Amino acid sequence: MRTRYIVLILFLVVVACTREPVDRTPTPHLILISLDTARADHFGFMGNTVIRTPHLDEIAGQSIVFTNYMTVVPTTLASHVSLFTGKYPHNHGTPRNGFMVNPDNIMLPEVMKSAGYHTAGFAACFAIESRFGFDQGFDHYDQRFDMLPGIPAAGQDQRAAQSVTDAVIGYLDREGIPEHLFLFVHYFDPHQPYAAPPPYDRLYDPLGRNDALTADFVKAHKGESSARVKRQVGRIEHQYAAEFTYMDHHLGRLFEYLRGQGVLDQAVVVITSDHGESLWEHGEEFNHGFTVFQSTMHCICMIRLPGGELGGTRSDRPTASVDILPTVLQQLSIAIPEAVDGQTIDLRGVDGPSGQTVRFGQASKPWEKIETDPRWTNIMKPRCIRRGDYKFIQTPYLGTEQLYDVAKDPAEIMNLLDEPSTGISALADELRPQLEAWAVSGNPLPSGFEPRNTEETVKRLKSLGYLR
Repeated sequence: MRTRYIVLILFLVVVACTREPVDRTPTPHLILISLDTARADHFGFMGNTVIRTPHLDEIAGQSIVFTNYMTVVPTTLASHVSLFTGKYPHNHGTPRNGFMVNPDNIMLPEVMKSAGYHTAGFAACFAIESRFGFDQGFDHYDQRFDMLPGIPAAGQDQRAAQSVTDAVIGYLDREGIPEHLFLFVHYFDPHQPYAAPPPYDRLYDPLGRNDALTADFVKAHKGESSARVKRQVGRIEHQYAAEFTYMDHHLGRLFEYLRGQGVLDQAVVVITSDHGESLWEHGEEFNHGFTVFQSTMHCICMIRLPGGELGGTRSDRPTASVDILPTVLQQLSIAIPEAVDGQTIDLRGVDGPSGQTVRFGQASKPWEKIETDPRWTNIMKPRCIRRGDYKFIQTPYLGTEQLYDVAKDPAEIMNLLDEPSTGISALADELRPQLEAWAVSGNPLPSGFEPRNTEETVKRLKSLGYLR
């Protein structure tokens, strides 16, 4: 490990010395906030007129907002490793939750630590606990979880937004604000079980919370579409929505604290979601990881520059989670590690022409039965290529293909390949080989399921609904 840090430091020094000077005031801090299981269409600043997210809406108004941002994999650990490495999973090597992060990956906290930043991370769920190697590069990694009343199975493996914000504020009050801070904060509330506390649980559903509703209902009525089923689906959706408003309240507390400490306006702030959630669309249950539809792939991303520079800018160019690392490091004038898959976004030209940039994504489920390739377990799972307004999907284990115009059809209801025009057929013929070439282009670092506490790891992932 010491050798890796020496190599990383030398790389940063050499590249920094050869880079052209940048006329920019140094930025003292980087804050990265990840909102787990948070669909893009459930935020006010993304156009939702019912769900209340006032604090995030305010920060969005001071930020550059990417409205066509996608995750590259809809599962927590793999998505966060892509965020921290700028690499697709088939290169960083972590296919899904429960697997190890290969230590040869150069992670964002390591880069920031080598650049002189104090690195502090706060995890809100077991999926990114240190046992999986996700904590590499952090000076301080807080992974204490709540015991939530009435939810004993999940309680030991997650914590609510109030606890997360309390932990961050408590730590910074005790330790003080360092000269250069990299702060990673993870919120998990929209994930199952949808359990916002009172009074939030009645914001959108006057009947309030029913902790058993989701699992029991899905098991009993999966695939049905009766009026009764639709009413119950609506109730579950309302509890999911309540988690956003509850989480937003405690994000507001964090923003207020950071502003009061003079940190917020001296920082580059990135707020993103790692993936979304299926809400009974496309025959899916309340879950994520099985498909690459917009419900789980379309996420939020905003970047607030120091002092709110360029605030109010909105960009509809397709961007992805692998783009965050190179973009942020360029903004901070820190050398970008070699071989990242993401592209650096020019934050001062994001509202200009986007060209024909493509982004890719791949699902992490189902498990076991179709994981037949020892080199890369996700090779037969759903995958997609996004170019402009179009998204082409292949599901190799089912032998299916779909093509959607997500600008006109964001719910992905009309598969254009059902009755393709000549132009649509030609487009599919262009995108198909690009997607297939990308799928086999990976060179994954070795990874395997967590080896030391396998039985406990399986049990705890099951408590969060990851292994069934």
